Amino acid sequence: MFDFTDLISFLKNPEIGKQFEIKTFYSFLKLVLITFLILFFIDVIIGLGISTPMRYFKLIPSQKEVVYSPFNIFKISFLLPIIEELIFRLPLKISKTTIAIPLSIILFLFLYKLNLYIAISLPIILFVFLFLRIKEGSDFIKKAVIFFTKYFFILFYFQALIFGFLHLTNYRLDFNFFYLFPFFIVSYVLTGCLFGYIRVRYTFGIYVCIVSHIVINSTYCFVLSH
Repeated sequence: MFDFTDLISFLKNPEIGKQFEIKTFYSFLKLVLITFLILFFIDVIIGLGISTPMRYFKLIPSQKEVVYSPFNIFKISFLLPIIEELIFRLPLKISKTTIAIPLSIILFLFLYKLNLYIAISLPIILFVFLFLRIKEGSDFIKKAVIFFTKYFFILFYFQALIFGFLHLTNYRLDFNFFYLFPFFIVSYVLTGCLFGYIRVRYTFGIYVCIVSHIVINSTYCFVLSH
């Protein structure tokens, strides 16, 4: 089911091409488990090779304190994984839905601290407008697909990098050591690459990404809260 050779080949030259089919629920769960194990292995290697030496020299900033209330556990374990996958991985395949959903969620995130009513109503209006306005097979979609295919290499790694740098907000950063920031986000960037690969290469890949992300966050949330 999971082809490590294809993963390495894909990461060398990301492109939209062949897809592997997920035909059974067992195959789906197996892929989620493999994804979890790969990311756990990455965290172990990075922890030993990068985090431990940097911690020894007191170069790693402390993480922001999290109160593990029921709502925060729900947010970290379920809500954030879904939002992040819909923003970063869903648009890796172009359609009117994969355009409308991320833009609507991003608008909500910008507005929700200002006014909850506006933050809910405007994204819904935007989604309905885009969904009804954009037609599958239209010139807009065709041009978007051509552009996306041409620059897929850049866009693929751009989403992984932004996903990584977004997680700098987990730390109490000292900007005097800004040149060390890339070391703090290595595991997140690799996570973005792996999820991006699964999204593109597998049918129902976005659901594998969401479930895998939920499993990973829930596991770490459980460990850290105890």
